[in-house]
Amino acid sequence: MIIVEIYRNKMNDIEKFVIRGHSGYARAGSDIVCAAVSSVSQAAVLGLTEVLGLKIGLKIEEDSGFKGSGPYLECILPSDLDSNFREKANILLQTMFLTIKSIEEQYSEYVQILEQEV
Repeated sequence: MIIVEIYRNKMNDIEKFVIRGHSGYARAGSDIVCAAVSSVSQAAVLGLTEVLGLKIGLKIEEDSGFKGSGPYLECILPSDLDSNFREKANILLQTMFLTIKSIEEQYSEYVQILEQEV
């Protein structure tokens, strides 16, 4: 299962997200659930870094080291974002969240979103 952890601040802004694991929907190379989650999360990271030019904390691992645990992506936004960049980052990250939420609704056996306040 793919686990998506969303960390929000008191203003409901996404400060960090972590995506880990394999969906198990299909074999590697044919897994549409994994491809969808990977694509939308990578688009968000590229939007933050290449479009907005933000220096984010980013950790990507093909396999996180535990047997069968699969890939790992962690993205942490800078804590000192001004309101202009915060608003733009919110648009990107909320779009990512809503897209993954839609995937979770259709493939709940394969994707789980966990949200918490930081």
